Amino acid sequence: MVKLMRLDLVDSEHQIFSGDVEHFVATASDGEIGIYPNHIPLICKLKPGVLRLQVPNEKYQLIYAVSGGFLEIQDNHATILADIVERTEKLDEERLIAEHEAALARIKHSDSSQTLDVAKAQAALDVAIAQLKALDYIRKHVNH
Repeated sequence: MVKLMRLDLVDSEHQIFSGDVEHFVATASDGEIGIYPNHIPLICKLKPGVLRLQVPNEKYQLIYAVSGGFLEIQDNHATILADIVERTEKLDEERLIAEHEAALARIKHSDSSQTLDVAKAQAALDVAIAQLKALDYIRKHVNH
């Protein structure tokens, strides 16, 4: 019998996923981290990147783009609190490339007095990077 753990994935507005998983992989501040049932207690910061969930009885993983946030594990229950989470089937590569370039241009052309604009542009850039990483992962691993 496969061991399972509970995972709750929440963004700033919605609960995105709540259920049992066999394992999952997230992008922590020091790199990718794989989490399996009965993991030791942990709290860590997540960077923008790909979140891969292996759901029981499913051949393919659920893939999400996460803009960053926090991961907490306690008593075989993981909670991911993310700023923005998006399912990969909703992603449009051309739109994401345009958003990425626009955010880079906003950062490049702003001065030090526009700290709020720079912060917003950096957040938009982080989201676009996470989404592009998710599309790249799918292109390399799912379609083969």
